[in-house]
Amino acid sequence: MNSKQSGSEQFMLYLKSLGGSEVDVTGPAGVVSDEDTVETVVSRMRREKYAHGYNLVDPSILQASAQVLISRRNENKPLHLPRHPQEGDYQLDIHLNGSDTARETIPMKSLKEAKVWARERLDTVGAQAGVIYLSTLGSTGPGTGTLASNFERSVGWLVPINTPPATTE
Repeated sequence: MNSKQSGSEQFMLYLKSLGGSEVDVTGPAGVVSDEDTVETVVSRMRREKYAHGYNLVDPSILQASAQVLISRRNENKPLHLPRHPQEGDYQLDIHLNGSDTARETIPMKSLKEAKVWARERLDTVGAQAGVIYLSTLGSTGPGTGTLASNFERSVGWLVPINTPPATTE
């Protein structure tokens, strides 16, 4: 993994490894708002594909495409935290069978510690994938917050985004 690549570039490499391309993140469903989450983007992309006659849509490509789009959005807006992350600020979305997602609070202060804790939790429940988000105001449901890192069992951790220093703005 190249540490000089942005998170969205790393997600794009992952999307391409699944057989996807830039085409998968273009079009009306590729426009994301501040309120969008990975899950809302996946849902919108799935509806758009079905509307255009694509009944068999690979959920892995939809998920990776949404992660590219959310990551691009997050890279283009500054992260202003009132303080450094505290215990419980990191949230783990565990992707279970099908489209079920469970969210758990990670009792760690650093992303490095959060990844260790999350990996153990994912192993315990036998999940194939998980996403760590940094909580932001009002980000309580699965797929909300600032995307921090993504885990795919076949690949490992993707996108080790270094959280910028907190500001008081």
